[in-house]
Amino acid sequence: MKLEHLKSLILFAVVLMQGCGKEFLELKPNQRQKVPTTIADYMAILDNASSFINPVNNRSSHTLGIIGADEYDIPPAVYGTFPAGLEYDYQKNSYRWNARIYQGGEGGIGNPTDFDMGYQRILLANLVLEGLEKIDPAPNDAPLWNQTKGTAFFHRAWNYYCLLQLYAPVYNSHSAKTDLGMPLRLEVDPTKKVERASVHDCYQLIIDDLTSALVLLPDNPLVKFRPGRQAVLALLARVYLQMEDYEKATVFASDCIGLGGSLLDYNGIKIHNYPFPIYGATNPEVVFVMTAHRALAYSDEYLAIRSDLFNSYQQTDLRRTLFFEWDINGFIRYRGSYFGDQLLFTGLALDEVYLINAESKLRIGKHDEALADLNQLLKNRYKKDAFVSLTIQDGDELLDRILQERKKELLLRGVRWEDLRRLNKNPKTATVLKRDIAGEIVRLLPNSPRYIWPFPEEAISVGGYSQNPR
Repeated sequence: MKLEHLKSLILFAVVLMQGCGKEFLELKPNQRQKVPTTIADYMAILDNASSFINPVNNRSSHTLGIIGADEYDIPPAVYGTFPAGLEYDYQKNSYRWNARIYQGGEGGIGNPTDFDMGYQRILLANLVLEGLEKIDPAPNDAPLWNQTKGTAFFHRAWNYYCLLQLYAPVYNSHSAKTDLGMPLRLEVDPTKKVERASVHDCYQLIIDDLTSALVLLPDNPLVKFRPGRQAVLALLARVYLQMEDYEKATVFASDCIGLGGSLLDYNGIKIHNYPFPIYGATNPEVVFVMTAHRALAYSDEYLAIRSDLFNSYQQTDLRRTLFFEWDINGFIRYRGSYFGDQLLFTGLALDEVYLINAESKLRIGKHDEALADLNQLLKNRYKKDAFVSLTIQDGDELLDRILQERKKELLLRGVRWEDLRRLNKNPKTATVLKRDIAGEIVRLLPNSPRYIWPFPEEAISVGGYSQNPR
């Protein structure tokens, strides 16, 4: 990706990227701007959690996946009111799974693409890693130096992982070394030409970065906007689940659970507009906070939960009332974000880790342990006087129930798209997606090339990358 200049760095907003493949803007220096030189400066860059410019914990690279998955519909009654324009057309295109998604010109601060935001955060992580190498920390500064470096490794791994789920083929051990993944940028210099790496090499970098972060970070950080070892373990469990290495997935999931925290008993949650603790701060399940971009396609104005999905929650399932409400037009709206407001939570939490553990254990033959993990989760989701522990003995039936609970529990967290991709590899768990768009039925078949989104037009024209076939 050719970018012409990177001349000034700001403490809290180091670079301002104005769209993928476009220039970095030269920021006018003033007394409040400075080049970061201390460990605290570099940590401050990574603590830029939710600002409008270069947020580290907001606008995660999940927009296309959330729009493309099968968790909600845009009702035909309001589909025709969806506005036109560059900011909105790519959302409508992705909702229809069109061959062409980006028209060219998307991106920037106000309308970030998944591609854009992922590489902005990767650039920040590289900047921090490069800067820290120039600092020889005093003994008293070593803990902060380690934490800052570990945080940068985590964010680089996290963003590459998210980008791979959108813009690269699903991990396949037989073809990963030849499948095209993402361009791996490991340096600050934005003018350096970088080719697309293989999917295998991308996953290896993610694992290497997370392995490095694991020995540098504290178990649990002071705030959940920062990653700790528990977040690293949760992400490693997710990575190995995606790679179908179930032995390692259950090792990291079990280690993550063992570091503390607990499942939230939904019996103690009161029903109101947004029932879960704000920012996930006091939610014992949340181990790392991240939120999705507020795309119009899944805003309250357009998002309607599918009735078949809603009806899959039993009357005694507390998620049925905590996650959903009916609006004045009779549509089912979602209010169950673990961020505690209208922003969709796309971070890491223990409920997902329990489900990773259950699925992975079952797939390696530990049926009873898998069932115990699933029951541990569900007893905190159902009314106490109504839940009876499951006693499923058939392995296929138990797997089906675990996968059902992933869809129900992890609703609108950005993981459904990656689940569809990996599960489509097996005909027994493959899904045909279907939408009724103003009377027109559109489908997305399992393993379709349209499960791999195209790179933005600017990335292709400026970076010279080969485009994903559609």
